[in-house]
Amino acid sequence: MAAQPHEIVVTGVGVVSPVGVGAEAFWNAVVSGTAGTHELTLFDTSGYHTHRAGEVKGWEGETDRGESLSRSESFALAATGMALHDAGLLPGLESAHDPKRVGVCFGMAAGNRPAIERPLRSRGGWSGPARTAHDPTRISRLVARAHGLDGPNLMMLTACAAGNSAVGHGMELIRAGRADAMVVGGAEELSETLFMMFNRFRALAPERVQPFDRDRRGLMLAEGAGVLVLESGHLAKARRAGVYGRVAGYGNLPDAHDMTAPHPGGHGIARSMRAALAMAGVEPADLDYICAHGTGTPTNDAAEAVAIREVLGPAADDVPVSSIKSMLGHSLGAAGAIESVACLLAMRDGMIPPNMHLDNQDPRCEIRVAANRPLARRMDVVLNNSFGFGGNNSCVVFTAREPSR
Repeated sequence: MAAQPHEIVVTGVGVVSPVGVGAEAFWNAVVSGTAGTHELTLFDTSGYHTHRAGEVKGWEGETDRGESLSRSESFALAATGMALHDAGLLPGLESAHDPKRVGVCFGMAAGNRPAIERPLRSRGGWSGPARTAHDPTRISRLVARAHGLDGPNLMMLTACAAGNSAVGHGMELIRAGRADAMVVGGAEELSETLFMMFNRFRALAPERVQPFDRDRRGLMLAEGAGVLVLESGHLAKARRAGVYGRVAGYGNLPDAHDMTAPHPGGHGIARSMRAALAMAGVEPADLDYICAHGTGTPTNDAAEAVAIREVLGPAADDVPVSSIKSMLGHSLGAAGAIESVACLLAMRDGMIPPNMHLDNQDPRCEIRVAANRPLARRMDVVLNNSFGFGGNNSCVVFTAREPSR
């Protein structure tokens, strides 16, 4: 199938996650159902109700021009380097694209701001990344500066939907002719402030994350980064780049219901799913897999399941759904980007990652969940769901490079 000028393709991916660093290490762990949630070591949790999270263990971090970086900043730089290398753009990006036509769009919730927390706890001096942690645009600017990317530069601050928002906005910038390529993704580091907040909400699971299970007890916070390189299809074809798939559709419509809870009927979720499918030009029954937001909280999982059933109708009995947060935890603004990488690798290998820890499916979640083991399936159309506080909903449709139907 010939690439068309309006097609947006993914030519490179990079991941830093609690289950593995690098796309292949990450993917092998996810497919095998490896848990990345363990006892936290970044800060003392003895005063809290819960003590586990998806921490990237043993991370030594990076520096930029001799300056120490926050964890989220170093996650973003590392994952970007992986993605650009995977896309065949390092070294020599400038020989493939005009750097003024290559932009950066990242999503975050807390982002680099947890770097402020350590000096506040110790009452020490403000040094290193703490001095700039108040600036949410620093992550995207660091990525651009590191690789000489002078195109559009944005941060998406749509809470836990931000990673998907970055993918969708990057796609739209290329479609609008404002860029030839975009480095898009999300980065997040574990924050004691947010850990405290979710503990106060009683929203954190004490032992494991159980999306769509009747006995689910909440989410677990996590950290990491996911990065995708998006390119105009005809330019990627001209340089004979490898392609994971197409970014075909994006939907971002709000709930306007509550600051922290989704609409119980999943209204904003369903509207966003429909908008993404409509932009992609596919019918709900064409879906081969849904990568669920699936946080493991009672309200989110039920609302998402209701929305999936509403949008898919009878096809909801056939389309597999799973949440990799059951293994990684919830990396907030990075989650959608990391899950986008999982969607693309799932299509590449014909393997749906498992929804772990599903022992008794909630009867309110009337969907087909790929429970506890991977599912082999040829995939041409995949939907990635991400939802956040404030009624933010972001859904992205990925399609295969050469559809089989």
